[in-house]
Amino acid sequence: MMALGASAQELPGTFSVEQNGVSLAGDDGQVVEDSPEPRRAYEKKVGGIVWLEATVGPSRFNATQFRSLEIVPAEVQSLIPRVVVKGPEFGAALRFRTGSTTIGARFKRADYEPFDLTSIGLDLGFLIRAVPYVHPSIRLGFNYCTTTGGLVIPGYEGIVNNVRSQGGSASIGAGLRIPIVRWLSIAADFDYSIIGLIFRGNYDVTVPGLGSAGGNFTAGTAGTAIAGTFALTVHLGG
Repeated sequence: MMALGASAQELPGTFSVEQNGVSLAGDDGQVVEDSPEPRRAYEKKVGGIVWLEATVGPSRFNATQFRSLEIVPAEVQSLIPRVVVKGPEFGAALRFRTGSTTIGARFKRADYEPFDLTSIGLDLGFLIRAVPYVHPSIRLGFNYCTTTGGLVIPGYEGIVNNVRSQGGSASIGAGLRIPIVRWLSIAADFDYSIIGLIFRGNYDVTVPGLGSAGGNFTAGTAGTAIAGTFALTVHLGG
């Protein structure tokens, strides 16, 4: 009994036991709170409120998929060659995220030969964030379009001048987005667009032996475009 009492007197008055991340202490001890776990740089779900995005990829535009050229008689319109052009497409977007939905503005420029196609408009997106690490997504776009450089329909360079073109497009896209770190992600998308363009300008036709004729014209063409784009997105806020 005396040995047991002596041993009890030698025990410290306080003690601390670490068990499952919780500190236990005696009456005279002080409980030390666990330090919060540092936030990891990698996140399995993309976030942010403001998205800044840059895109690049190949594009193909069939400018005469659905065509109507009023500058020439209807019976010879079928003789006009089909116009299918290819080239790189560059773009940028400013998007705002609420939950799994994004809305914003998108700018794109496709460098074709012999003309360039520029579009700017509204971008709507839906992201399936419930799937971690790789998020499927769909997008809708409604754009104003214009061309610069050469004519969309070749063969009229010596006949028409002062040509101005503008129109609109509607597009749908699908893809996958992968988070890299908390503020950065990459994406691969495939887009399909229907594009309509109206041309206005002047024409001057000279027929040997019959003289010349000129005036104003309005013509139009409609086609489809497909593009595969790779995006790098910076996520800010949230």
